[in-house]
Amino acid sequence: MTPVLGVTLISDPLALFLSGLGLLILFIWYFATEAEKRKRNVGTVLTLGVCVLSALALWPPKDSLKGGIDIVGGSAFTLKVQPNVDETTGQVIALRQRDLDEAVRVIEKRLSETIPNSEPLVVSSGEDSIIVQVPGMEPETAANVREALQKVAKLELREVSREGGAIAKAVYDGDEVVPGYAGFKYERENRDGEMVTDYLLLSKRTAIDGKDVADAWPQSVGADHQVGIKLTSEGGKKMENLTKGMTREVDRIAVLLDGEVLTAPVVQTVPLGQNFVIQGQDSFHDADKLASQLLNPLQNALQISEERSIAPTLGAAVVKQGLTAGIAGLAFTALFLFFYYRSVGLIAVVALIINSLIIFGAMAMFNFTFTLPGIAGIILTIGMAVDANVLIYERLREEIENGKSLHTAIDTAYAKAFSAIFDSNITSLITAVILFWKASGTVAGFAVTLTIGLLGSMFSAILITRVIFRWLLDSGMMKKVTLLNFFRKSNFDFLGKRRLSLSFSSLLVVVCIATLAVKQQASLGVDFTGGSLIEFQFPENSEGIRHADAENALKDLDLASKPIVQEEKVPGSGELLTIRVASEDAADVEARLREAFPDPLATRVPTADGADDTKYLVEATIQSVSAAAGKSFLMNSGLALGIGLLAIFIYISLRFEFAFALGAFLALVHDVIAAVGIVILMGGELSLIHVGAILTIAGYSINDTIIVFDRIRESLLTETGRIKDIMNAALNATLSRTMLTSLTTIFTVAILAIFGSSGLRDFSMMILVGLIVGTYSSIFVASPIVLIAARKKNLRKQVIESSLLEKGQAEA
Repeated sequence: MTPVLGVTLISDPLALFLSGLGLLILFIWYFATEAEKRKRNVGTVLTLGVCVLSALALWPPKDSLKGGIDIVGGSAFTLKVQPNVDETTGQVIALRQRDLDEAVRVIEKRLSETIPNSEPLVVSSGEDSIIVQVPGMEPETAANVREALQKVAKLELREVSREGGAIAKAVYDGDEVVPGYAGFKYERENRDGEMVTDYLLLSKRTAIDGKDVADAWPQSVGADHQVGIKLTSEGGKKMENLTKGMTREVDRIAVLLDGEVLTAPVVQTVPLGQNFVIQGQDSFHDADKLASQLLNPLQNALQISEERSIAPTLGAAVVKQGLTAGIAGLAFTALFLFFYYRSVGLIAVVALIINSLIIFGAMAMFNFTFTLPGIAGIILTIGMAVDANVLIYERLREEIENGKSLHTAIDTAYAKAFSAIFDSNITSLITAVILFWKASGTVAGFAVTLTIGLLGSMFSAILITRVIFRWLLDSGMMKKVTLLNFFRKSNFDFLGKRRLSLSFSSLLVVVCIATLAVKQQASLGVDFTGGSLIEFQFPENSEGIRHADAENALKDLDLASKPIVQEEKVPGSGELLTIRVASEDAADVEARLREAFPDPLATRVPTADGADDTKYLVEATIQSVSAAAGKSFLMNSGLALGIGLLAIFIYISLRFEFAFALGAFLALVHDVIAAVGIVILMGGELSLIHVGAILTIAGYSINDTIIVFDRIRESLLTETGRIKDIMNAALNATLSRTMLTSLTTIFTVAILAIFGSSGLRDFSMMILVGLIVGTYSSIFVASPIVLIAARKKNLRKQVIESSLLEKGQAEA
């Protein structure tokens, strides 16, 4: 009965709302109560409730988790963009590239509303085609997608001539011509519920169109479902000009959608303004859908010329490799925590398992899609969850070494670690929310998993482990804690090497920027530059060429950009192999594949007309394709990351001081530039798969830096002496935590980089480089910048004043 109960609970909005509300009440109760036993009991019920809800949402995993097109495959549509016709002259208006770009933008927007969180891929191809790839869809979803793709939603308001009836029908049938007017059929339901047909004579001039719509929304008045329309200020002026010469309760305005008359009401007020309604929708859902389409109208009609099923880009073997490598990395992390921290390490392992359950349960509950960048978000959050536990346990070690009792040491460790955990997670959460708000596609997918993971990791590290500690202490099962210590108290003069480290980092950044400037397009893959699409259509009932075999055949070829290989299938036809390559590589790639797979690619057959010449059994179709990550995608992603950096800068300035904010900001910029530059220097090229990796690097870098800064701030409040010495002592105090967290996270990612497929390897290699650079920069870039800024201002005085202000606000 459990799967049925789970499906019922998660699919019922009311049940889900009540469950969430109950957990929220428990969460508030937990932090509001002061009684230790009550806090323990409430925390236990809250933990069990979250675990049960997540498990119900997740079960069965095969059906509940939704993979992206790179993991599970999906469906593809090839759309032909239809040219418009000038209504006045009847001439065909030639398509322009901006018409295709506008169609791509509208399709992306519509799909995000039709199938939210699905992360479809939409690219223009050739002179009049658009390719749409959507992760695996149910038949009902596929029907909705087809409708969303083909609905033009071209809204027009036209003046209705007082001449109608027979004249309008004659013009509609083509038997008569009235200059400046066209005949339209108007089918409607009369007051008796019967369908009647009228003919209207409408002006050929469109008075108001979709560009004049500022807003559209569904509304219901009794059983009548409508769409409310608000025009722009310019549209309002057009409406006023259209109606000011009309006669009230005599003249009419026709509202057309895609060339069909929806309604033709009599004007009741003269002149009309910016607001009106479109009546006659069958249901509120239809009104809502029409409102969405009116806000995203297509300027050119689309026709679906082909529909295909797509094999996973990564393939089942690659996914298995990734899962194996990920499980191996997590297993190593769990063993290390247990070995290094003994019994308390086991508590951290339990918290990690629950954290993973929460992440996957939330992804299933809200129907979010797993893609490779999304998995990057999970890697980052699990790394941060490990970091939070290590931070608490290193504090626990210090308190025990200071002679405190176990109960007091645990309480103090959590209290002191809380600010670092809170600040590091909040800064990452700020970035995630802004990315989800401003970006789209894979970047939004990364933001979703990162947000869920951050909330889950904070919950598991701060609440779940604390509840377990309370039970063990209250039951007497934990009386003593033994912790290993590979990093005895060190006394390195990190800041004494600041000139050397900053000079090295400056040189590294300059070299990386110079490399990007010199290589320019050569450093970008076909995802960013566009190129050519090669298609090999195999005969029906014949076996095609596997994605992995094609990749292996091309790996030693000297190409301008790395090719992207994909298996597809056209219903009623055979297998299809598609390869996206740089335009200049198309001929070489086709030749290599025919050489590597002579049967069937090099097989020739006589031509159909019986001539002496022959043709290939499997022909290759080559056409140009636009970049998968277009300008709007890059601009939105870059803008989102820029706003995120600004928000982090403001937050750190408020929570710490300007010197800390400056250090964190410059270190973050250093890490992103260095990671990208080093990968390019190593011969790599940037593709869509690296977007998630770059965001992961930014998230890890700021997390690591904030934790170091938190310790420096604490030391400035409690210790006296030279600022340089205090900062050095703080860096040495956090060295064990920095090394332990970095090594466990780096080891997990290294397994993916070494044992994963080429796609996973490229993805993991950039994260690996970024983790190493990020660990280095927290100590040798961010901290020296804070010291330099501190010498220009009295940093200790500012930190103390800020702390006193926060304390006063908290007491108030």
